[in-house]
Amino acid sequence: MFAGSRRRLDPPVARCYSVAALSPPRPPTDAWVVVVNWNGAHLLGACLDALARQSHPVHVVVVDNGSTDSSEKVVTERPGVDWCAVGENLGFAKGSNVGIRRALDGGARYVALVNTDVVVEPEWVERLVADAEAHPEAGIFGGLLVFADDPGRVNSTGLVMDAFGRVRDRDFGVEVARLAREDGPALGVTGGAVLLRADALRRVGLLDPAYFAYYEDADLCARARRAGIACRYVAGARAAHGFGSTVGLGSPRQRYLLARNHLRFIATHLPLWKALPMVIAVCAARIVVRAPVELARGRTGHAASQVRAAVDGAAVAARAIFQRLFRPRSCSLV
Repeated sequence: MFAGSRRRLDPPVARCYSVAALSPPRPPTDAWVVVVNWNGAHLLGACLDALARQSHPVHVVVVDNGSTDSSEKVVTERPGVDWCAVGENLGFAKGSNVGIRRALDGGARYVALVNTDVVVEPEWVERLVADAEAHPEAGIFGGLLVFADDPGRVNSTGLVMDAFGRVRDRDFGVEVARLAREDGPALGVTGGAVLLRADALRRVGLLDPAYFAYYEDADLCARARRAGIACRYVAGARAAHGFGSTVGLGSPRQRYLLARNHLRFIATHLPLWKALPMVIAVCAARIVVRAPVELARGRTGHAASQVRAAVDGAAVAARAIFQRLFRPRSCSLV
């Protein structure tokens, strides 16, 4: 857990079961895959079917964040998949932690996180595990993510960060035919399709649920780097991403989460001399510039999201800075 946050980060109670008894016994595996779902029945089938075709055996866990659609039916039609219902929308980070803990308790050496709107190629897990075995210094691995509706273009080959602490997908929009990115180190890996070494998680902790969704992957990668654990890109591990399918691309909700969590991230990981003035400047810009621009475009929901993100982001950033100043950094799985 993260220091000073024990009550908030206590693991939620989940109702879990598997329909493995209806299928042939699963081969033993060191790799588990966690799929966090919220009303994603229309996406789950393709995601799970792709995982069932993996050349490296995997144990799949679907963590359901209180869905009201037919998601459970989709899962029960696919024997061998664990269903863990938590009864409420915990967000991607906290929901992922439910599945990660189940995997670690089950003896996993590797835990993959795969979004419901991601379809991985048959050798995705095998190629990432092979790279992990070849590079013990690394603990976080990702591959080539392309757009599902435009597979000739890159969605992500990892994460990059600009001078303002904004984290974005590397090589976003580049034509795959022109991509010259080779296997190697990356600043970070997107949480939509990532393989995590279990030992690395035990060292740096799980995802920080305070992010809910967005930037939780960048935060984990930053904590890993601080602990001397590298992130790697593996070009041969390919997957297609239905970009924006789960939250809504460009929606007020997405804009709010991105803007709020950006402030938490820079307050947590940038040098304090840079983080403090940047938090103030970004908050002011969202209220004074971004919100009026959205109003002028007639997008009141987006304008409100900018103001809310500035207010809420300032609060979470202040707490993060306070913890850095007065509490020691600490991560564990207790």
